[in-house]
Amino acid sequence: MIRDALKKHYLGMNQEFRFRGEEPGRLENFSDAVFALAITLLLISTSPPTTFQQIKRFVWDIIPFCACIALIIMIWHEHFTFFFRYGLRNGKVVFLNTLFLVIVLFYVYPLKFLTKLILFPVGYLVHQPELVTELKGMIRGDDMADLMIIYGLGAAGVFFILVLMYRYALKHAAELELNEIELFDTRMSMQSNLLMGAIPLLSVALAIIFRNQWYAGMVSGFTYMLYTPIMFIYGTRSTKNRKKLLRPEVEVSDTIH
Repeated sequence: MIRDALKKHYLGMNQEFRFRGEEPGRLENFSDAVFALAITLLLISTSPPTTFQQIKRFVWDIIPFCACIALIIMIWHEHFTFFFRYGLRNGKVVFLNTLFLVIVLFYVYPLKFLTKLILFPVGYLVHQPELVTELKGMIRGDDMADLMIIYGLGAAGVFFILVLMYRYALKHAAELELNEIELFDTRMSMQSNLLMGAIPLLSVALAIIFRNQWYAGMVSGFTYMLYTPIMFIYGTRSTKNRKKLLRPEVEVSDTIH
């Protein structure tokens, strides 16, 4: 499995964390299979082309397909990190993981549908009237708010389940023998996923508030642009605090040497 191939590589994870789940169990393998199924659904949801014109149209789907894959892999990596760090496989974790996987599978089709609409402005820019016409027929303007609500609830659900999983690990810190830096990393992961889930929830709230307005989808959609400044500020501050926490250990190590 992919976890076996990657378990000796940190993949952006903190090297100071002692990994307790390096050997994947059936729960992680099952989860990987569900993620593979989610990616497969992204591809097979598109009808196979039977004419050259459909082949040309199919090529345009690479843009939303790549966007979907990037988001699914990001979610998979967060899931991978949790189990790699803590190796928890009890009943509570199995329940949360099952709920997480259900939401991921639900999330696939709204994600594919929404990212496909990204092609709408692209169609205008590259002068593809057939593409624009097809995309116009996918959804009515007054349904965009409902689409953003469905998508936002799925996205928020994924990250809030991860928050609950990290919270559970934090509650069992003594049992897991988490040290100070591991406690810090656990809190940071919980908080970052909380922020990742809060933005889709804000988008849902705005879509509900402006539901009867033609610009409801636009307002709720632009909410996701908050990810960049919020996560940049949060990441910068947490990295700075983490370095401060590690500094005494580095100084002690230098003294010993």
